[in-house]
Amino acid sequence: MKCFVKSVGVIDRENEIHQVTFKPGLNIITGKSSMGKSAIIEIFDFCLGNSDDTIPKGVITTRSKIYFTILEFENELIVLARSRDANKVFISETSGSLDEIFLRMKSVDQFFAPSLFLPLRDFNKELGRYFAITMTDIDEDLGPREFGKSKSSTPSVRSYASYMLQHQNLVANKHALFYRFDEKEKRDQVIDHLKIFMNFVDQEYFWLSQENNQLKAELKKIEAQIPKVKDEKSRFIARVDELLAEYKVISGTELTALTGAQIAGSVSNSFRKIRDANVRIDSIADAYTERKNGLEKERSKQTLVVRELQDKLHAVRSSISLTEDFAKTISEIPVPEYAEVNEANCPFCDAPSQHVENEANKLIAAIGWMNKELNTSSYARESFREEEGKLVKALVREKETLSGIQAKLNELGKQVEDLKKSKTVDEIALRVKHRLEGVIEDYANKPKSEFDATLQAIKTRLADIKPLLDAYNVPGKMSDLSDLINSEMARIGSGFDFEDAYQPINLKFDLHTFDLWHESPTMGDVYLRSMGSGANWLYSHLTLFLALHSVFALKHEEGCKIPPILFFDQPTQVYFPAKIDHAQTFDAKALAELTDSTARLDDDLKSVTNMFNKLVEFCEQTEKATGMMPQIIVTDHADDLVLEGKANFQSFVRATWRKRGFIAESPADPI
Repeated sequence: MKCFVKSVGVIDRENEIHQVTFKPGLNIITGKSSMGKSAIIEIFDFCLGNSDDTIPKGVITTRSKIYFTILEFENELIVLARSRDANKVFISETSGSLDEIFLRMKSVDQFFAPSLFLPLRDFNKELGRYFAITMTDIDEDLGPREFGKSKSSTPSVRSYASYMLQHQNLVANKHALFYRFDEKEKRDQVIDHLKIFMNFVDQEYFWLSQENNQLKAELKKIEAQIPKVKDEKSRFIARVDELLAEYKVISGTELTALTGAQIAGSVSNSFRKIRDANVRIDSIADAYTERKNGLEKERSKQTLVVRELQDKLHAVRSSISLTEDFAKTISEIPVPEYAEVNEANCPFCDAPSQHVENEANKLIAAIGWMNKELNTSSYARESFREEEGKLVKALVREKETLSGIQAKLNELGKQVEDLKKSKTVDEIALRVKHRLEGVIEDYANKPKSEFDATLQAIKTRLADIKPLLDAYNVPGKMSDLSDLINSEMARIGSGFDFEDAYQPINLKFDLHTFDLWHESPTMGDVYLRSMGSGANWLYSHLTLFLALHSVFALKHEEGCKIPPILFFDQPTQVYFPAKIDHAQTFDAKALAELTDSTARLDDDLKSVTNMFNKLVEFCEQTEKATGMMPQIIVTDHADDLVLEGKANFQSFVRATWRKRGFIAESPADPI
């Protein structure tokens, strides 16, 4: 995304404008302590929609009426502005030179029309439009919403602040890398939304992902129902076969040639055939005797199965009881803590004897073996318990089978009793026929899911979606991005003055956690918090963020939405603490004397100069490689450094605040 900061400023209560103009490339604001340098980054953040006002209290906040930032895109300028006591942000396109814009801005009430001040939520959406961030739904799975989870926050330009801003308390921090990461929700958003900001995915990707996960959930539900449907069908077939057999026993004839499975395969047609079938009786048939004999044989076999299981269960429970008693007995036996073996001599010749020691060693070995065996007692109990559970389940199942056989025999006996009560065979057979018709009718009337058709439709759609999602290749693109960032860190980091223990620097960055570490063959993975010295922490921050913005610039033609805008606030404080700099000029020697660091003054000044050299080099190299000049804004107290080659430090200075601050005592004082 081609965008850079054109201006950051304030309009005071006399409608005078105090601002700093910036350009692409390196921009430096230098000055002594407490002159408003750090306010630049806070004003920019406030105008970018920060819900918290973190502008330092003082002259600026006392005298300011409106804070503003002007952003320049390829085809337009937009003004972002905000008053201190408002929860709304002004956003409007504008045109003309900066002088013309500032002249119009002095007519505050006219330029900053109330209708152009939007609530933060609406402002973020409107600003996002300029950065092509317009997604409305980025959940990949809608399932959690069904259980009350809120819709995920959509990507916002507010997340850009984590990539752009390195505040004074962050730029050399060993515990934190990114702004706003102290809040987990904001941290997760920055990490999760990176694939969106890099233009790896679009809204269609999330809609496809939602449909894909929803279809998979439906498929899982249906597949879970299939065994239940099959079980219900199996029970239906078994019941129909039982009633057909019962009918044959009482009537001596078959009601139909159809089997239970055939009836289940064509329920409606089979029902009509059975309903229309006439009851026919063959009193001399042997069906009753055959059925009864067959059931009695089944009962005998099943009874044997039940008895064997009962015997096994009894044996297992006896074993459990024995092992528990054994363990209890062992636990009550006192075990000596130690034993002393003294030297033994022969009672006849007083010569030393090894017999006692040998026997003691045998005893120790025996005790060791016994302890090992005793330790297995608990495992044996657990094993027996597991076997007991299996046997109990099997016994319940086989008893149910035996009860079913007995119920069938009881039904045969009931038929005989009905005949004794003067009921006719025709009447009994007709009753069985009606029961069969009822079973078939109930099964036919149960709602049936068209599982096969639905399954096929879901699988077909999933097959259609898969290549569409695969085409985004998000894992592959994120992996390539990780490799590119690590490669850029290796290139950029080699130019900074890391301590010898970390040379050559080999920083790695995890896109899933946003952790940073130095990978060393001797020390292993050394995370930032474990690195020693503020210089290592500073250069780790600089290396990572320059690498990220190098990638953002490189990827801008592929639709990367993050502009390479980067703020560094007081990076040289590692060498020359900014809080003690109150002089009219930057005097490195005087600052070193105040911190008792004159012995390393030359090295520190060399490192500071090298840092600015590398920032200049980074901007030039990035523009040459990507066609886009990144923008780096440094607020610091270092000044008048002698840079390499043709680079002139003062050519990058946009403001010097030593005799006056951001807001002059008199509006006429120059910046």
